[in-house]
Amino acid sequence: MSRHPWRLAVLVYAAATILYTWPLATAPTRLLGAPQGAGDPYLNAWILGWDLDTLVSAPLDVVSGRVFDANIFYPAQKTLAYSDHLLLPALVTAPVYLLSGSVVLCYNLVLLGSLLASALAMFALARGLTGSLVASLGAGLVWGFWPFHTAHLIHLQLQGMYFLPLAFLFLHRLVATTRRREAVWLGVAVGLQAVASVYIGVIAAVALVIGGVTLGVAVGRWRSGVLLRRVLLAMVVAGAIVAPCAWPYLDVQRKEGFVRTLYQAGLNAAEPVHYLRVPPDNAVYGRTGLLRPAAQMAGRPAEKSGPERELFVGVVTALLAVGATWQLGWRQRRRVIWPFVAIATAGFVLSIGPDGVRPLYAWLYDHVFGFQAIRAPARFGMLVAFGCAGLAGFGLAAVATRRPRLAWAMVVLMGVEYANAPVAYVAAPMFSTPVGQWLEEAPGPGAVVYLPLGLDADNTPFMIESLQHRRPIVNGYSGQRPAYFAGLVDTLRQFPSADALWTLRDFNVRFVVAPARVAQANAATPLVERARFGDRTIYELVWTPEIEERLERADVPAPPPAPESLPFGIGERARYRVLWSGGGSMALSAGDIEFRVIAPPANQALSNETFQFEVTAVTAPWVSGFFEARDRLFTFTRPDLLPTLHVQQLREGRRILDRAAWFDPGRRVVRTANGPAEAARTGNGLPLAPGARDPLAAFYYARAWPLAPGATLRIPVNDMGRSLTVELRAAASETMAAEGRTQTVVRVEGRVEYRVEHRRSPRATLWMTTDARHVPVVIDIDAAFGSFRAELVEYHAAPGR
Repeated sequence: MSRHPWRLAVLVYAAATILYTWPLATAPTRLLGAPQGAGDPYLNAWILGWDLDTLVSAPLDVVSGRVFDANIFYPAQKTLAYSDHLLLPALVTAPVYLLSGSVVLCYNLVLLGSLLASALAMFALARGLTGSLVASLGAGLVWGFWPFHTAHLIHLQLQGMYFLPLAFLFLHRLVATTRRREAVWLGVAVGLQAVASVYIGVIAAVALVIGGVTLGVAVGRWRSGVLLRRVLLAMVVAGAIVAPCAWPYLDVQRKEGFVRTLYQAGLNAAEPVHYLRVPPDNAVYGRTGLLRPAAQMAGRPAEKSGPERELFVGVVTALLAVGATWQLGWRQRRRVIWPFVAIATAGFVLSIGPDGVRPLYAWLYDHVFGFQAIRAPARFGMLVAFGCAGLAGFGLAAVATRRPRLAWAMVVLMGVEYANAPVAYVAAPMFSTPVGQWLEEAPGPGAVVYLPLGLDADNTPFMIESLQHRRPIVNGYSGQRPAYFAGLVDTLRQFPSADALWTLRDFNVRFVVAPARVAQANAATPLVERARFGDRTIYELVWTPEIEERLERADVPAPPPAPESLPFGIGERARYRVLWSGGGSMALSAGDIEFRVIAPPANQALSNETFQFEVTAVTAPWVSGFFEARDRLFTFTRPDLLPTLHVQQLREGRRILDRAAWFDPGRRVVRTANGPAEAARTGNGLPLAPGARDPLAAFYYARAWPLAPGATLRIPVNDMGRSLTVELRAAASETMAAEGRTQTVVRVEGRVEYRVEHRRSPRATLWMTTDARHVPVVIDIDAAFGSFRAELVEYHAAPGR
């Protein structure tokens, strides 16, 4: 048996791959290797299909980087970089795609091959460190098949763990020999791991730094100049491999500001108890309910549940890891054991996220590239499994020297713990449809929008269908989305309103795929029916000068009246202390907000503006530990307080984003874009209601309201392309202490109404002085994420007022 260890390993792991994913191997073209369809599985199937088709039909696009200009979220660019690109798995399965033309088959082969390759890679590492066959088989079983893989069947990109063990194998060889060849192979393994999965690449880099430093200290070579030069060589090699794929991500992050805040990361962090949770399909602990929360077993949603919180590594694995550390840690093998201990410990600490060791996580977030993109710190739990797999291998090797049968029995028990009951996979999606075929054969270019346009996973079936015709589509779903997308979704919910049609014209959309025939009340319409397939109808937007002249904008409520007098002037300044309750009874100081009214700068583009309103927000030091903000917003308005330009400069931790909105009330459009303000002037036009203001201009407009008790005011607001309405109602007068004295104020109740409600709308209460200045002295905001109160602490009136 030991004469052919690799042959045995391949047979064992291939059998385990088939058994643990049963019945996928019986229908690899009819089932999709995921327990659900729409959402991340369809997203990854679209990514893989886009890559495969590009490799086959336009391979130079992969070399040039044009492959990242994928067809979703039209007209946004480099949308493949909104998530993992999967180019390496696509390259490996391209021959299968050439022969079969099946994206589903390639998807399933990537899944099954990732499990097999991960197990074999850990087998190679353990074999190189222990020399024991049983130890190597056990370690590979852990890394290739621990329940995390089953929990994340919906995340194909998280299955690609196969290069991390190989990188550690070459790292150990490099430390032992300092040979240049090992440094090159180390760089290749690290680079390929980052290319295989951007997410795992970041996590693997953390593991390599921790493991490398620990190993260097353990063997006494951390000061070796030769070793440091070899490590530098490995970094250069890895960088050369990663750079072509990394550049689009850097470009997108710079333009779109795609960075997770510490607060967002904390929402998807693990807790210690989650290391005792398994996926529902686990045969021993999941189906029986031994390690499943009662709420989940009853079919009810459990707090902080789901794949990010199913991190169980196995009882046998944990016992072997602890035993190896305890028994061998201070003996001759300490030099290779302690890096695994360090990695497992670091993985556990980091998986707890910002709420664990906050200073450490915050420092890494600020200084380590890639940390800002981590949405789910719980995934650092894979480092716990990596460390446990290596330590379990050492433990099995120690047991095998005295009781070899017991060691083999423990490997079998590992396999039993990881066994799954048959997984309920979904049917493979349809990649070829009559609608897709018609759009493929339609002459000439042109973008497509599928209705209804949703915000999230409901777009993924349309993405799958778009692979047939490869036309740009407005729909999209990914790890990120363009800034204008929410406003576009709201507008197209009103289809076929005039606003929706004009928006599609501004976006240069040619085809509309509707779920039913569209009732058109107006004869002046650009919609021309081209084809009908069952309940689905394809329309083409055909614009003529006559249609453009006759198609009026949709009827909208009359704009609010222009202010009769202004209670403020240039030079006014007000500073507020912000208190946060988080939904509880105790209020904590969260930061400061300052409002200013200043004169606009001399600028030809802003020649008719009278005011520049500016607000800056800075978080308190204690808040900066999980959400740091130094934001600046400013708006230029005409004398009637209608805006021409609104700019947001957001500095939230490592998130740096500038975006602007140009208001064109004559054409009734607002154009938004990320980046410099000038970029928005030619950006994509979204509908602008008459009298609509940005949130900052609306705040000052509300101050110009007469505040008659019982009166109601409705202000149309456009927030970076998204239309909403703010309703204000003035109540009776009250007295309130502010700025060290008692003042008479009017309580104003505010409510935000969105076109499409996606969450509980925020409500606000303002207490404004009854004098001519109408200064808000207290502002209460009640939102879904907590309650805030802004209290006036300093006020300077405009000169002469």
